[in-house]
Amino acid sequence: MNFKESVIKSQEELKLININKKYLIVKAKFGPSKETKIPLKLSEELAFFVGAIIGDGHLKKHKLQIVIELSNKDLINFLQKICLELFDRKFNISKDRIRPPRKITNYILMDSKAIYNLLNKTFEIPKGKKSHIVKIPKFIFQSNKSVKSAFLIGVMLTEGGRRHGGVGLSTASEQFWRDLVSLFESLSIKVSTDKWEHKKYKKSYYGISFKEKNIFLLMRGCRSGQTGQILLRCKSFVKGYA
Repeated sequence: MNFKESVIKSQEELKLININKKYLIVKAKFGPSKETKIPLKLSEELAFFVGAIIGDGHLKKHKLQIVIELSNKDLINFLQKICLELFDRKFNISKDRIRPPRKITNYILMDSKAIYNLLNKTFEIPKGKKSHIVKIPKFIFQSNKSVKSAFLIGVMLTEGGRRHGGVGLSTASEQFWRDLVSLFESLSIKVSTDKWEHKKYKKSYYGISFKEKNIFLLMRGCRSGQTGQILLRCKSFVKGYA
């Protein structure tokens, strides 16, 4: 099954309003609902969105809702813009309650069965807690260099940060760890790996790190520009631009 066929299949539970070569428009079969545009092509923007959800979002287990919560205001604003472009839906940004010593965060609650099914069925993002079982979607692996780069930017900006003198991230999912190493290597970016046991929680964690200059390889790999440029607006991530 190719990407377009998988996307169409993911929307079978919804009412089809319109379809063309670029996207389809659906809404709920019963009750009041908003029309949602679903892309039929895997673009940089969609890959970035999926990477961000895998990095710092989640699909609620018992409700057809997606939540992403971030402390970076530029990034949450960019994701709101991406949602409008991709899905023709404007989701509100809300402030989370302050829970010291945590930073003030903002979150987007996406109440959309269409987007939920796209993420769950086509991009293989699990419902509920996913930290130990998440993996990179097969359609990302099968994509071109610019889409892979955009996906990794989405992951790094939400889950990554300064690590071992460069940049990197850690994860509780061994499969995601191995997938990341493979995806970075497909872009000719060499990463260092490590793993350790958390003594208190008795769980294994896995890390990757790489030289900061390779962040700009990801940025240059994005053809459209906007998914690459968000790196420069998130100044705390890249030391040279802080």
